[in-house]
Amino acid sequence: MHNSETKNTGYWITELLKIRSDLDQKVYKPGPWHKLTKQLAKAPAAQRREVSDLVSEVSDLLHSRKHFPKAPFLAGYLAEWVLFTVSVALMQTDQVLVRLAAVGLLALCLQPLIKVTTGLLLGVRYAYVYLWYVEPRFKMAFGTYLAQGRTRQCALHLAGSVGTPIALLVGIFLLEDNFWLQSLCFAGFFGALGLQVGAFILVMAGVRKVGTLPLTTLTTPAMLAEVYRSSKSS
Repeated sequence: MHNSETKNTGYWITELLKIRSDLDQKVYKPGPWHKLTKQLAKAPAAQRREVSDLVSEVSDLLHSRKHFPKAPFLAGYLAEWVLFTVSVALMQTDQVLVRLAAVGLLALCLQPLIKVTTGLLLGVRYAYVYLWYVEPRFKMAFGTYLAQGRTRQCALHLAGSVGTPIALLVGIFLLEDNFWLQSLCFAGFFGALGLQVGAFILVMAGVRKVGTLPLTTLTTPAMLAEVYRSSKSS
């Protein structure tokens, strides 16, 4: 098979339509999508932009087979901002347990807020918000992500890595009048940092799964490492 650089836009459209047809007929088997998107990621930016809408459509069809509960993107995004606003308001109280709740809310909303907002600024769009087991997540319009250069993709994943540690760092200062709760935030901060740095190092070393779960689905720094590795091997 010839290199992705020598393929024209028509090739990508044809291959994407084949996958969409298999999905519509419920005969799709895993493999072609992963292979195609890896090749397409190395194609010229103009081609990636031209097929962006079709890539997003096929990506959403593939994702919908998992049957996660979902809601409109804007509703989820605004809900995260509401949680952030409530968290900041609760931080102003003198009651230590209320401030602890504020830190908990901040830890829940800050990471997706930073990542999604950064994505929007970089040109990435989002299809909807869905419930991944107990965690709300935002489904990217994947074509708009794939159309970005590797530097922007890395910037997006880097932005998605800092929210939880920042929230726990805020907790360390916010709860300084309570030794035990401050210690809890210290432990959470270093635990989250260790998890994220560890996942990054593992993927950089070529480890992609913990048990049956891909590291890239568990934590954003793993995705950062994956994109960085692929940029070096291009």
